Amino acid sequence: MAASIAPGRLAGRFPALCIRNFRIFFFGLLVSVTGPWMQTTAQGWLVLKLTNSSLALATVASLQFLPIMLLALIGGAVADRFPRRKLMFFTQAFAAVQALVLGILVATNTVTIWHVYCLALTLGVINALDTPLRQAFVSELVDLPSVPNAVALVSMIQNLGRIVGPAIGGVVIAIFGVGTAFLLNALTFAAILLALVLIRSSELQPTRFSGKRSVLMQIGESVSYARKTPTILFLLIATAFIGMFGQNFTTIVPLVANYLVHASAAEFGLLNSCLGTGSFVSAFLLTSRGAPSVPRILLSGLSFGLMLIAISLTDNLWLSCGLFVVVGASAVTFSASVSASLQLQSPPDMRGRFASMVHLLITGSSPIGAMLTGFVAEQFGVWVSIFTNGALCCLGMGLAYAYFRRMRREIVFDLGRASKLAEEFVDGPVARPAE
Repeated sequence: MAASIAPGRLAGRFPALCIRNFRIFFFGLLVSVTGPWMQTTAQGWLVLKLTNSSLALATVASLQFLPIMLLALIGGAVADRFPRRKLMFFTQAFAAVQALVLGILVATNTVTIWHVYCLALTLGVINALDTPLRQAFVSELVDLPSVPNAVALVSMIQNLGRIVGPAIGGVVIAIFGVGTAFLLNALTFAAILLALVLIRSSELQPTRFSGKRSVLMQIGESVSYARKTPTILFLLIATAFIGMFGQNFTTIVPLVANYLVHASAAEFGLLNSCLGTGSFVSAFLLTSRGAPSVPRILLSGLSFGLMLIAISLTDNLWLSCGLFVVVGASAVTFSASVSASLQLQSPPDMRGRFASMVHLLITGSSPIGAMLTGFVAEQFGVWVSIFTNGALCCLGMGLAYAYFRRMRREIVFDLGRASKLAEEFVDGPVARPAE
């Protein structure tokens, strides 16, 4: 069992932080989380400086997301196959090397666009392996009742990085140059690497890894389990629509800024800040909430879709800013609730694979969702495109709700029952399969 301390108020608000291993991981991630967002800002600036081409910028983004679409499920299988702490040390170290190489190339004035393409693809492969690994590792750091709080805390600092990282990146680029931003990102990885070294293996939650089965067998096993387990299938149905049609913010926000509210560069930054602020506030509030529930997931997903519809129908900047705050809050409430639910509902030796499914549906589907959004915007208008995205998100929540109504006796959202089912899966057959 994980070691804990008696922290007074801390135990009530942030129970996960009372556990030594998670506390070390949390503060290591807190230091390092700004670096990748700083690199994202610097990478976009570098590409435009090298090429002055929006196509090149889109190519870099596609190369970075493509491996997630192709390799996320494999990454989840790997996360369930080997000790996650050791694997995460290597993925974080490789990400640091990627940033260091890019920084050196820029600093020595030898960088070309092909270097950026290759390194973006490399980072995409690393992220495809690292993200499900990190999400599943959280459940090893804390006991089962603390999982929702731990997931919310990690989501909170990731969204904090999303707000602070680009701002720091802009200042660093302006004062020291774009190469320094990459080098500083490489340096920030030292914090999470040190945290992984300091974590005590003896205090991690017991986890049974999936043995010597092939990766394809592992993926097939998790897909079969999801299909036969209504609670998991409900979560994946809802996530598929929100991920594919809603969370394409790198496409949606510029379209709104340029074509609906006609924003300046500063106002475009304001829209992004509102999105990030809503995300951070939501993640912070979730730290004091209990285990996620069906109503929270459905209502946050429905709110997300309705806010996109509202955004498509307004040309007022300030109203759009307010709506983007709600969109960011709804998106994080939904995604954090789904992630925590999957960690609670799935067997311990499948958590990496289910985390990878969510990663695939939300992040890996971005190239497809962005392409569909752009196509509809080109053919029928930007407002029609964003309205359609919002309507499809609402449709997805309707389908998830209809499935829930049909299978409500089989859908388990009680923490005690979920823990019992997970233990039964480890010790014996899967309980309560769908008919």
